[in-house]
Amino acid sequence: MGTEVPSSEARLIGRARRGDVQAFGRLVELNKDYIFNAVFHLLGNAVDAEDISQEVFLRAFRHLNDFEGRARFRTWLYGIMLNAVRSFWRRRTLRGTVSLDGGGEGAPLPDPPGPTDGPDAAADRRERVEAVRAAIGALDEESREIVVLRDIKGLAYEELAEVLRIPVGTVKSRLHRARTALRKALEPLYGAEQKDGPDDG
Repeated sequence: MGTEVPSSEARLIGRARRGDVQAFGRLVELNKDYIFNAVFHLLGNAVDAEDISQEVFLRAFRHLNDFEGRARFRTWLYGIMLNAVRSFWRRRTLRGTVSLDGGGEGAPLPDPPGPTDGPDAAADRRERVEAVRAAIGALDEESREIVVLRDIKGLAYEELAEVLRIPVGTVKSRLHRARTALRKALEPLYGAEQKDGPDDG
């Protein structure tokens, strides 16, 4: 399942708990791209994703003694991240503002075209990436969380259950519902290949 804390990471955590700022900085370096990428896919805006990512690591530093080591440190960070993102969503709802445009300089971009990709293939690839990004952004927040964490970040069902604090069976049913909604949204672009795609949920 890959949920044990590696010994090198455990040593860094131990040092950070004793006040070693450099050790915590190393933990940030090891995990910051994963957290930023997940937040970006949830919020669709790179500026907000950067702010929330910083908030996640501040919270992690303050509550480092709460980490029990039963799961990977990154899994624990994803739990903190979800709480921060949900707080952001609540604040945004109260303000009555919504941003799903994926804007902001520094937004993650699709992989560069391969050596055999011409301009048309690269443009088609970018169009598909943007369509998937928009479709994920249009999902309800609960569905967006589970699609991002499972299909983009690759968390195991047991890790999802821990992060979302729900049973594994609920993880699978929620993921199936989210993927069904995503396939429906992408049918105009992908057609039948979405209907026939794999679904391990």
